[in-house]
Amino acid sequence: MLLQVKNLNKTYRSGKVDVKALSNINLNLEPAEFTAIAGPSGSGKTTLLNCIGTIDRAESGEIFLDNVELMGKSRNELAQLRKEYFGFIFQTYNLIPVLTVFENVEMPLKLLRKYSGSEIKDKVLGMLNQVGLAGLENRRPLELSGGQQQRVSIARALVKHPKMVLADEPTANLDSKTGEEIVDLMKSLNEQEGASFLFSTHDQLIMKHAKRLIKIRDGMIES
Repeated sequence: MLLQVKNLNKTYRSGKVDVKALSNINLNLEPAEFTAIAGPSGSGKTTLLNCIGTIDRAESGEIFLDNVELMGKSRNELAQLRKEYFGFIFQTYNLIPVLTVFENVEMPLKLLRKYSGSEIKDKVLGMLNQVGLAGLENRRPLELSGGQQQRVSIARALVKHPKMVLADEPTANLDSKTGEEIVDLMKSLNEQEGASFLFSTHDQLIMKHAKRLIKIRDGMIES
């Protein structure tokens, strides 16, 4: 078992009102899954991804990654876990505009501080070739199309070979043809790299290609 989520709860304070974002969420993921969490806006799917990826903290429950319990870890310990275990793909790409494609993708490897310069170069160029961006390594994000920027984001997420990739609405800002190309690319990399992909989405295309579909509404898993 790669991931276990047990009785996870999260409440946000909105003015004087408490909003229950997650209510007793239970979820298991095996290695190399391609799973989508689907639900309407405000259903809690992004909050769930953020809690699993330790970007946000739940108020109660348990999260186990590779049998390591995450809820009791310190900020520094969680930062280290994120660097080693997770890759993140965002709806808005979250690329650093002043950096080149190569520099954006190499960043996770530099943060790990365990590869030489030549090893980093080989890994980055190899991953850019895999996502169809060979020859564009010196471009900056604003010189690329939306689909190309999302490919950079995917390369950045996968270059360190994470065990889990968390993708929050990765096709939301793309046209349908580009979205289909991106989903096909992620599916291919899932099979080649063996990383588990967990999506939050309301895109029918991702739901169709997911090997497992989890439906969430009002902070609770429906099915």
